[in-house]
Amino acid sequence: RSAAICRGVEKCLLNDPDSLYCIYHLIAPKKVIGKERILIGEKENGCYVILNDFKNIRIAYSFGISKIIQFDKGLADRNIDVYMYDHTINKLPYNNPKFHWEKIGICGKNITQSNNLKTLEELILKNGHSSERNMILKIDVEGSEWESLKDVPENILKQFKYIIIEYHFTPYNVKLYYNVIKKLYKNHQVFYLRCHGRELKVNFGINSMCKYLEASYVIREGNAFDKEESIYPIFEFDFFGPNPNAKN
Repeated sequence: RSAAICRGVEKCLLNDPDSLYCIYHLIAPKKVIGKERILIGEKENGCYVILNDFKNIRIAYSFGISKIIQFDKGLADRNIDVYMYDHTINKLPYNNPKFHWEKIGICGKNITQSNNLKTLEELILKNGHSSERNMILKIDVEGSEWESLKDVPENILKQFKYIIIEYHFTPYNVKLYYNVIKKLYKNHQVFYLRCHGRELKVNFGINSMCKYLEASYVIREGNAFDKEESIYPIFEFDFFGPNPNAKN
């Protein structure tokens, strides 16, 4: 039914006759030719898949910290300054000379802003990174990613070589999900997907979506892509809980 309405990515970028079906198209991962995928962080919640290509990367933005900062440490170990934000904690589990933490949360333009809620644009301007390129953006903010990214201009997103997001889906905002994912697709390509909590799904009529879906993007400019032939989940990257041998 959906395929008859929306036949491919090109049409998905023009209109949304079936938003959910288009989301499937726009987050379908592709192989980045000549680039190796690696896992940064311990193999648990808080680790992320990225490409083993850190050329010209000096700055990372990390939203949603809690007590799990192995990914941030992995970036710091590669001599990357990590600007870390989470308004729900009072301090980091430990410090690092490359960590720059503030008790601030990310929000969208339509959210009432305060001293502890800022937009991505505001923070980039505040930190003097308006002309910076090849940055890393990680967002895991329990559902606030949609409003936070909805109004971010494309030129801001293009400052990031990698964008890593944990998407949180509910049955109610498919149009918002589609608009955000369509905007990211224009300049970035998904190269890895991970479903957190495989037993948890959201039903959209006859279709369904993983409730928590982590996507790793790389900027299209300067990269070439091919069909993804991996079988998901990819066991060397994925975390399977207390029984890692239960691969089913």
